[in-house]
Amino acid sequence: MSNPFSGGFLDRLKGKGMGKIDEAKLRSLASQVKKSDFEDEEKLRQIIKTLATLSGKQLTTEKEDKIVEMFYNQEINIHDMSSLTKLLK
Repeated sequence: MSNPFSGGFLDRLKGKGMGKIDEAKLRSLASQVKKSDFEDEEKLRQIIKTLATLSGKQLTTEKEDKIVEMFYNQEINIHDMSSLTKLLK
């Protein structure tokens, strides 16, 4: 599987007004993520929290729950993370 954070994900985040993301940290996170991480709720929540922290955004429990639910309902495609970037605006 190709990495879900590749293909311009960083550029899309920067385009959403999140330009202060540390590219090295994002790439490090991306290199550690496996497809199976998206199937493990605890790991998925950690990825979401880490992305929110990297983007400098506060993430409420309600919003985190909504994002997790959207992953499980396949409303967020792990191969195109643009839908997740919209939620982290």
